[in-house]
Amino acid sequence: MTNVVCSPTRTMRFVHLLVIVLIATRSFAATVSAQTTVTLSTPGSHINADLTIQGGASGMVDFSTSDVLVSKVSSSASYTRRILLKFDTQNFIPANAVIQSARLYLVLKAAESSEYRPLTAFDVARSFVRGETNWYYFRSGQAWSTPGGDFGPSFGTTYVSNAVGSTYSFDLTDMVQRTVNGEFGSRYTRVALVDTGGSGSGNYREFHSTRAVDAAVRPRLVITYGGSATTPTPPPPPPPPPPPSTGTTLRVMQWNIHKTKNSNGVCDPDFTANTIVALRPDVVSLNEVNVFSGVCAWTFDMGEYLRSLIQQKTGVTWYRQSANPGINAGDVLLSRYPLSTSSSTLLSFNRDVAQIGIVVNGRNVNLFTTHIEWDNPSWRPIQIAQALSWMTNFSEPRIMMGDFNTWPATSDYYIIATPYLDAWAAASNAGTATAYNGTGATHGTSRFDYAFFSNVATLALQSVNVPNTVVNGVYPSDHDPVVAVFTVK
Repeated sequence: MTNVVCSPTRTMRFVHLLVIVLIATRSFAATVSAQTTVTLSTPGSHINADLTIQGGASGMVDFSTSDVLVSKVSSSASYTRRILLKFDTQNFIPANAVIQSARLYLVLKAAESSEYRPLTAFDVARSFVRGETNWYYFRSGQAWSTPGGDFGPSFGTTYVSNAVGSTYSFDLTDMVQRTVNGEFGSRYTRVALVDTGGSGSGNYREFHSTRAVDAAVRPRLVITYGGSATTPTPPPPPPPPPPPSTGTTLRVMQWNIHKTKNSNGVCDPDFTANTIVALRPDVVSLNEVNVFSGVCAWTFDMGEYLRSLIQQKTGVTWYRQSANPGINAGDVLLSRYPLSTSSSTLLSFNRDVAQIGIVVNGRNVNLFTTHIEWDNPSWRPIQIAQALSWMTNFSEPRIMMGDFNTWPATSDYYIIATPYLDAWAAASNAGTATAYNGTGATHGTSRFDYAFFSNVATLALQSVNVPNTVVNGVYPSDHDPVVAVFTVK
């Protein structure tokens, strides 16, 4: 065997080269992975302007010395208020930096009611100036094209209730990214917060401004960035998917919410959300959920609004899948489990089905919701058969919920009750069905709302309940919900 001996000179060269490589590698890693977080909160430097503008008689008033920022929407311009803020992302954030996150934080000082109000963030198209900006002018002698502000695209909505002293967060990541890229003509981030909900009473919201005595409650924009357009920092890897639930119980809830209109004829989504939270479901099937149209939701997506309300009331993340929101069926699934799959399909005669898959006890469960035709009975068997055919594309076990607008023991009913089990009927036979009305009816004296499920060993029904949802003599909907509890094996 031949022994190879390195000379001291060769060895030193190798060590020297290795050190250089290691230093270069570590330097490169630091370069591509470095991130910087900047908090823009100092009045006059970080925040160039934060103020309220108000219409009507106060249209020319300068509110830039007020210690509050106010939001309100009204049918009268005299009462309408909007919040404007301008942050110096030109001098404190590098041009074309890759924005990992940008969140605006405001602390609520006062609120009229407990209603959750949708405050939507818009880019402001004009360079407004502190001390010169009002409802009609963005700076002295220069008028808005439209009184009340010239706005560009919107960047998300935060729902604000009446939690005085709480900090509300607005995700402006996309806005700041496009701003520092120069897409809006200026690299100053100019934000308008506008209440995009209805103009009913109780929507006044008041936040602390940069003039607040306590610096801890003043507005701040927290930005994390890394890299640039020429040497970008790759975004952090997505978080690993949450582990499958170790529990075996799955609570599902079927409910036609009547567009959130209660038995007094009043639109009351908070009542709807409170009812859902009180019944503690894991998955909720909702019908008659209007989206930017119809009663109770002309100006917003009621399904998303309810998801946000439930999330805030429960303190856990909820997920949503809607089915063809442009049609009148308004079918939505809400889940506290992350969605492994989600989809929808269109049925004949303007009806639809929404689908989600979730993992419970290590097993994928597919859930569906639909709202079958009422006015034309001849359409019902066609729609039900189409829904059943589409469901076969998804693995067992399956749970189909919805307002089927048909009675038990009809031919329509048996189309689905033959391949699947009717949860109420199965629980009644087992002695585990309960209802405040004694019958299980969900609409007057009729049982129209169902939870059907696969007759497979991996899914066992525990119980079904039709609960009493009345509060002070008022019901949240013209339908009663159905809550079914399963064991996933």
